[in-house]
Amino acid sequence: MNFIFTEDQIQFKDAIKSFLTDECTPKSIREGWEAKQSFNPDRWQSLLELGVLNSNLPEAKGGLGMDQVTLALMIEEMGYAGLPEPVAEQTFLVNDLMALFPNSIRHAIEEIYDAGTKYISIAHPLAPNPLFVKDSVGLILFDNSECKFIAKNDMDFEIISSNDPSREIYKINSMENTISSSESFKELNSAISERGALMTAALLIGLAQKMLDLSSAYVRDRNQFGKPIGSFQAVKHMLADVAVRIEFAKPAVYRAAFSLSENNPKSALHCAHAKFMCSKAAELACKNSIQAHGAMGYTWEMDLHIYMRKAWSMMACWGNEDNQQDIIYKTLSSSSEELGVLYTF
Repeated sequence: MNFIFTEDQIQFKDAIKSFLTDECTPKSIREGWEAKQSFNPDRWQSLLELGVLNSNLPEAKGGLGMDQVTLALMIEEMGYAGLPEPVAEQTFLVNDLMALFPNSIRHAIEEIYDAGTKYISIAHPLAPNPLFVKDSVGLILFDNSECKFIAKNDMDFEIISSNDPSREIYKINSMENTISSSESFKELNSAISERGALMTAALLIGLAQKMLDLSSAYVRDRNQFGKPIGSFQAVKHMLADVAVRIEFAKPAVYRAAFSLSENNPKSALHCAHAKFMCSKAAELACKNSIQAHGAMGYTWEMDLHIYMRKAWSMMACWGNEDNQQDIIYKTLSSSSEELGVLYTF
């Protein structure tokens, strides 16, 4: 089996990486915090012109028909850059599910969605506080039995405090004129839960790599006892542990993305495994990066905390560690297939 990414997949990944390197810098993220406007309309428009926002819509709907593997590669780069705009949510949780939404909700979305160019926020029991509602045109709301769509003007909402200033989260106080449906709810709910887990896994692995790179650069520049602290064996081992954890997590992300693209019946297991592995990698990256930076790691002036805040938030979204372990255990324990490295993972 050929596990190499295609030339097109690598080109898309490199294109988004190049754009974000120039347009989503720590300086621009901080400016968004200061202005209390982390959602940058100009950057959103540039991503639209780059073809990212509707990249995974079918060509008949104005998209590029991009598969989940390519999308995961791009979202990994968004995590690495700490992109504030909810491009990952728009592509994975709205675009990718358009064909599964009940007809009434899909038609309502398409009327104001403009082929993926207008932002639609999402609320779900696994991620109950929608992002950037004031910058959206509507909200897709999941509860325990049905899916709803509410236009922005039909909601009363308020912003609430967040650990990560780049993630504006909201509470919905009241709604009217909702469009509701319980049609195929179990299938739809499973699909969005899987994609939410995979999306956060891809973001987390990018964030973990960013924190590792920042720490590696810092320990090369910071001198102690007349030499860079990165030359000390204990520091090397600490960062090497993070690198190993990242390398073990990445294949789980790509396997889960491929599983979704192939409609694999074990996609829920694979997405849960990816989220679990990436959360562990990001958790260790946060811990060891702070230690590598010493007391400086906690300060506002260092860029490290920009990515740590986002990682801490993403670990809890779309299923925490316990939730993913529960999915993995229940799936494996209910299977009559042989388990082990040659069969399961």
